[in-house]
Amino acid sequence: MRRNFTTLALLVPLLSASAAAAQNGVRLGPADGHDLSPTEVDRVAVGTAAPDFTLAKYGGGTVTLSSFRGSRNVVLVFYRGFWCPYCMRQLADLRKLLDSELRKQTELIVVSIDDETGTRRTISNISKDGVQPDFTFLSDPDHSVIDRYGILNVEASRRGIPHPATYVIDRAGVVRWRDVETDYTIRPSNDAILEGLKSLPAGN
Repeated sequence: MRRNFTTLALLVPLLSASAAAAQNGVRLGPADGHDLSPTEVDRVAVGTAAPDFTLAKYGGGTVTLSSFRGSRNVVLVFYRGFWCPYCMRQLADLRKLLDSELRKQTELIVVSIDDETGTRRTISNISKDGVQPDFTFLSDPDHSVIDRYGILNVEASRRGIPHPATYVIDRAGVVRWRDVETDYTIRPSNDAILEGLKSLPAGN
């Protein structure tokens, strides 16, 4: 049975937080506090600004989270690596997360410490049925972003990997839903993520 471990899956009213973010001029980036613990899973709470970052994109170039502000919602997923079967199952399922309408307004981004070779293996692992993923793979080799989100798993044998985590971030750059799993065998279902994503008001 699920939930005999620490799980953070929260949904909060959207309007008041959006208004507060606008009124307070929410900033993304270093202002979130680099001195906070990389193992504090409450660090990025629902209703707060998602820490900004720029990471290398698989296949070349970089992606900056704040570049989607004002235009697209973001589903941000942290996974352990190409060698993790639970991650591969989740990523394979995520290929079916967004229908054609949601895809128009949503960016799906997945992050690990894997390099290009590891990411290539991930894509191969989840595409054995011939269906390629259409989401963006980013690499965080020094786990700096993982640390900033407070999801570093210091008990893992592989250094720098995160607890599995999923965030739904609205166009204002504010986290509206999250699921952080300290049991690495558990992932949120697509339906659970969609509950958070579809709760965002149209045009938000």
